[in-house]
Amino acid sequence: MAKRASWIAMLAAAALIAPAASYAQLNLQRFGFGSGKAETAANGAAEPSALNSLVQNYLGANQQVLSGQSTLASSMGMTGVASQAQSAAGLLAGGSGGASGLPSASVLSQMGGTQQSVSQSLMQAFANRASAPAPTGASKQAFSEGLASLGKGVSQYAGLQSDLGAVSNTMSMSSLLQAGSNPATAQAATYIAQAAPGQLQSLVSTLSQAVQYAKTNGISVPAVATSALGSVR
Repeated sequence: MAKRASWIAMLAAAALIAPAASYAQLNLQRFGFGSGKAETAANGAAEPSALNSLVQNYLGANQQVLSGQSTLASSMGMTGVASQAQSAAGLLAGGSGGASGLPSASVLSQMGGTQQSVSQSLMQAFANRASAPAPTGASKQAFSEGLASLGKGVSQYAGLQSDLGAVSNTMSMSSLLQAGSNPATAQAATYIAQAAPGQLQSLVSTLSQAVQYAKTNGISVPAVATSALGSVR
């Protein structure tokens, strides 16, 4: 019983934590990150449907992001980095969320770590041309396609606003369970509420540098990439 109570308290605390650093450069509240807006049940907990929506939309956003990251890396000859992004996307497709059929919080955490590592590698390559040759020919088209995918992913991240608000209003794991939420889904949702703001900031930086790199190297920049940047500034 004591162990279960400790587990509940830990997850409840995680749902209420917002990384302070992620608010420094972006006005994330414009997109509902930490806004407190939510669809709630009668007891004040998030509706199970809202948690499911958050997790599903987060998965979709990351599939789009990882596809873009992989394409960008491949177009620059960074095959190892591209493979990392593809492997992370495979984690999301693999599930392992128990009865919910969704990836567990630990799988999401592993994916998030890889996504951030890939972003770091890409930004280093953008800053240091010696580490990866500038795309030419067909690779330029691939780079442009990667920009489009990453731009869509950033827009989808920003669109998580109402779903994230549902978790912000969740005061305890016990209230989630009383509202009928699947425990695995609730765990995944609390991870997302904590991690997504910082991930969005990192992805915006990556996309911004990728757009600048494209312009410098005569690569077409798709409208979806520039519009994604405009929507979060």
